[in-house]
Amino acid sequence: MWRLVVISAALAACGSDPALPDGGDSDTDAANCGTGSAGEPGVVVTTSGAIRGVAAAAGGTAYLGVPYAAPPVGDLRWRPPAPAACEDGVRDADAYGPRCPQADAGGGAATDEACLTLNVWVPDGAATDRPVMVFVHGGGNSAGSASDPLYAGDRLAAAGDVVVVTIEYRLGQLGYLAHPALSAENVDGVSGNYGLLDQVAALGWVRDNIAAFSGDPDNVTIFGESAGGRNVCTLLATPAAAGLFARAIVESGACKFLRDLPAAEAQGQDVVDALGCAGAGDVAACLRAASAADVVAAVPSDVGVLTSSLYNPVVDGVVLPAQPEAALRAGDAAAVPLIVGANADETGKEAPLTLTQTAYEDLVHAQFGPALGDQILAEYAAVSPPRAAYVALTSDARFICPSREIARSATTGAGTARRYLFRYAPGAVGAVHGLELPYVFGTFDAVVVPGGGTYTPTATDLALSARLQRMWTRFARTGDPGADPDPAWPAWDDGDPVMVLDDPTAVEAGAGAAHCDFWRPLYEAL
Repeated sequence: MWRLVVISAALAACGSDPALPDGGDSDTDAANCGTGSAGEPGVVVTTSGAIRGVAAAAGGTAYLGVPYAAPPVGDLRWRPPAPAACEDGVRDADAYGPRCPQADAGGGAATDEACLTLNVWVPDGAATDRPVMVFVHGGGNSAGSASDPLYAGDRLAAAGDVVVVTIEYRLGQLGYLAHPALSAENVDGVSGNYGLLDQVAALGWVRDNIAAFSGDPDNVTIFGESAGGRNVCTLLATPAAAGLFARAIVESGACKFLRDLPAAEAQGQDVVDALGCAGAGDVAACLRAASAADVVAAVPSDVGVLTSSLYNPVVDGVVLPAQPEAALRAGDAAAVPLIVGANADETGKEAPLTLTQTAYEDLVHAQFGPALGDQILAEYAAVSPPRAAYVALTSDARFICPSREIARSATTGAGTARRYLFRYAPGAVGAVHGLELPYVFGTFDAVVVPGGGTYTPTATDLALSARLQRMWTRFARTGDPGADPDPAWPAWDDGDPVMVLDDPTAVEAGAGAAHCDFWRPLYEAL
């Protein structure tokens, strides 16, 4: 029912199915879309047309920049995603689509609102019903892209004989802006979850099309890192996503403290004011008349690991009925097998390089307030020097301890969870935020080292990468990531078993949780 509500809202928003300019029958047209190209070598027929892939660097075939929804432009801006139009002929899926608009796309990368595309990597071989892994990128929900070379899926696909999908979704103000004027247009009276609905639409595309790429639509694992991990956790509690995935992996992503609709609408007023639309007779039309660049620049969001992004899914009572972690705990979320974890030194890259004791104390008081700051300083008094204490407490508060709470909530709600701690640190800064990604994807050549050039992995790096790829893809295949030659990985319980990903890799009870019992009762005060 939820999926029908979303699709109906999208169709109502644009007046008719955008795939049907002649007003024809949508089911008939979708069934015939691209079928005239069926049987051509290297061509796959999807619900929006036929596409031709390109050879991937690590073997297999990549299908890049494939539209999964209509471009959210013009009147479709700030509306649920509409179906992609049926294209004539064969699309060459040999290049990534544009990144969704953001403040700094990096390296001069092109951005465009017509960004709702995805990428598919299929390994060599004639297998069918392969497990499918759908990755949601991070970036604070206001930056990042599936086209980042760090997320190239060909090596992971080949290593585990799985189909890998990465997706673009609307970011920042264009993906998460809530305002009463936008809520008034919606049949359910809500706004602000457009980026989340994009992810649901991409999963719907996977359900409808992935069998043509040798994937099993009934065996889909969603995984994401940072804001992408938060989004994966949120999808567990999103009714419209129910049944679209069978397992989930949350890497360094907490799903606490999402804004409710009134708070999000109040924040949206800042964007309306900045764009000069506050006095407009039609606020929504004024917003849609602004350029994407002006919308993005209206109220910038810090995407660092030491601060909270302004743009996240909204607990609106409809698309997202409740806080995801609370829904997990109450049994009101998808009770699918779950892996959740964090890195040992998440904030190590962004913490000040040098900290005196006085500067450290001032930072803690500024971030948490005087009273709570004093409690935190007392809890971490034994950790030294000051910089190490600051990295430990911020990593615990924002990533490590929330991962334990997600595992606890999932288990309480009759689901199963496995917890990990990525502790391997090849450099001096420690196991920082995002460090596990090149190990999961095998993309060390995308890691730029200080001074320029790319990182050359050691034998230990390659062995750990192979282990993570086995664990992640085995989990996608069976729901259990631990098997010979890797350690058995027990499901989480009150004994807090944690798979420590290091050299060597082993299960440790309570790893990384020395201070988590301190944080549990304090979260409500943050």
